[in-house]
Amino acid sequence: MPNLDFDGDYGRTYCTSIRDSVPGYDVLHEIATAAVHCVATPVRRVLVVGPGPGDELLPLLSAFAEAEVVVVEPSGQMLEACKHKIASLPGVERCRFLQASLTEARSGELDGAHFDLVLCHNVLHLMAAAEQTAMLRELADVTTCGGTLLLSGYSEPEAPTDYQQMLAVASQRLVDRGMSKDTVAALLATRNRLVFSVDDKRVRTVLTQEGLDTPVVLYQGLFAHLWLCQRP
Repeated sequence: MPNLDFDGDYGRTYCTSIRDSVPGYDVLHEIATAAVHCVATPVRRVLVVGPGPGDELLPLLSAFAEAEVVVVEPSGQMLEACKHKIASLPGVERCRFLQASLTEARSGELDGAHFDLVLCHNVLHLMAAAEQTAMLRELADVTTCGGTLLLSGYSEPEAPTDYQQMLAVASQRLVDRGMSKDTVAALLATRNRLVFSVDDKRVRTVLTQEGLDTPVVLYQGLFAHLWLCQRP
């Protein structure tokens, strides 16, 4: 079974494996970047939660030439990858890197902080349902009035028949990408053990309870979803 050790082998091969497990990974980020450019509120502070290797950082630095960008990432290996990715880019001096979970960061350096733009890609599905709910509440809480929250994650359809049809297509896609059937089976075995579905109803319910507008699904590629959420 794959081991999601972000400070070990999984972290070192993340850039390849994430494109296997998230259909249209690069397209998802393209759409998220387009959404960032459409943010109406002036963006002075940006929070990026769990960016892995930091694929979203370059577009952010380019889109908001004066904004402070705070990166919160619990994995030391992934945090170093983020720093390396933007080390030579204009605006790197506006980035602050914190090796911590969001909860840890908010009990320390980010106590009471709020942000105009919050991004959290492919993190929620690494948590069970109760933890997802708590994380959604935290993400909503740090999104300031008029701010925007962009979320992505693995999300299964409610109907079992829809799930089975999508699973068959997703499995064949992995085989078509050169993955052995044994490896596909091992990946699927992580469901509800290492990877947990981010229920669309949970996202909508929790975020609206926290005062955000109803989230809009900007992208779906099989089980991969991207939500745009705004606080009025």
